[in-house]
Amino acid sequence: MLLLLICVLNSEARVWTEKENGRQINADVVKVYSRREVVLKKENRQTITVPFDIFIPADVEHLEYLLKHRNRGRLHPVHWQEMNACFGIDLWQDEWLWDDTTSNTAHRLHIQFESKTDFMENYRGYMNGETHILSEPAYATALYGKENHVDSFNIIFLNQGDAPYRYRDEAEEAIEAAAERLEMTLRQRLGKPRRDSIGRGDLREKVWRWDWNNHALLLSHMEGKFVTLRIMPYERAERGGRNDKLGYSALRTRVASCVKTLPNGDVIIKNIPMIDQGAKGYCSPATWERYLRYFEIPADMYLIAVVANTSAGGGTYPHEIKKAMQPLLSTYGRDLIELESQIEMDEIAKQIDRGLPLMWSFTSTPGFQAIANHHNAIRSGKEPEEPDLDIEALEFRRGGGHICMIIGYNRQTDESCITDSWGPNYNQRWVPMKHLRNANTFSLSVLRW
Repeated sequence: MLLLLICVLNSEARVWTEKENGRQINADVVKVYSRREVVLKKENRQTITVPFDIFIPADVEHLEYLLKHRNRGRLHPVHWQEMNACFGIDLWQDEWLWDDTTSNTAHRLHIQFESKTDFMENYRGYMNGETHILSEPAYATALYGKENHVDSFNIIFLNQGDAPYRYRDEAEEAIEAAAERLEMTLRQRLGKPRRDSIGRGDLREKVWRWDWNNHALLLSHMEGKFVTLRIMPYERAERGGRNDKLGYSALRTRVASCVKTLPNGDVIIKNIPMIDQGAKGYCSPATWERYLRYFEIPADMYLIAVVANTSAGGGTYPHEIKKAMQPLLSTYGRDLIELESQIEMDEIAKQIDRGLPLMWSFTSTPGFQAIANHHNAIRSGKEPEEPDLDIEALEFRRGGGHICMIIGYNRQTDESCITDSWGPNYNQRWVPMKHLRNANTFSLSVLRW
């Protein structure tokens, strides 16, 4: 059976060199077959079919590359190097981003490592407008990968949390203007976009969409609150941005495999990705993104912040964010269950043993954070910042609303493990249960199916 690789349209002719006599042929590739033959169209429009092996090694290598990528359809007339030049970064190293390893791509883009689990890895950069992409100041980038290869790339140009403007009206005008300039830049390079949408319910985004070599480029801006470019595989964009949904049995098996019991009695859930909220007070949006990605549900803390009306300095009403998340959860057959708000070891252990992290909303005080840091340092064999911590002198009356996840417990030592969206240093902190019980808890919830 003959396998047609590709029809190259509007491509530049290549000079092919025969290895026996050095004779050169200026021709385009028309077809490549699995029997290692290529159909070439010469300058006089005559076509010839010849085996790969008549050419020099460099030409054979190029043909092998085309053969390897035989199921990728037609090449877009805009070359990948032109795309890099347009973007101003080395995003692509060929026409296909999705077989690049995530770590190598992050290194190429100078994006910092954020986290890696058995199922995904992610990198994030906070450039704060100092780096220009598509000739616009970019404030953050997020690179997501599956086990090995790139899965998506997001560029946040402006958002209500990062915009360097004192007044809301100024920020909204700047966001709208940036969106218009970005649309024009991409239009000039890739042609007229089509209107599309991704997401569900309050998380639904109307986007300008360009398709390029099985990449969907989705430019989105919402209510003057953010403008971002999402790059994802064409097939995922056709599903409205959704991942392939894991079935009930597969998901149950996966989350159960993430529960690890250690010799010292610690029981902890592994493979929860870290999402660093950065300088913004986006603890709720970042924690939700972490929680959803653990369950293989794509999410973006910036979009979550918009639909939940999160202010630039933080502050999210729990009922608004839960309401906004419900359509997305329903799409994946999931539901958020409210538990008794009283913190008890039995309830924590019950959920952790199933592989279900608990989202904990509470009043975070300076005293609680000081104890968490102090206790965790001693437990880890490190020198605490304050070796002689005076608990009686700590502030427990004043604080602010906060959300984190409870991801582990130890019955022997009466401790629980929490994780915060403040970067890798806060990925695991063990805290005595009495301090969790003494905290003012607003809600305790888990995701089920």
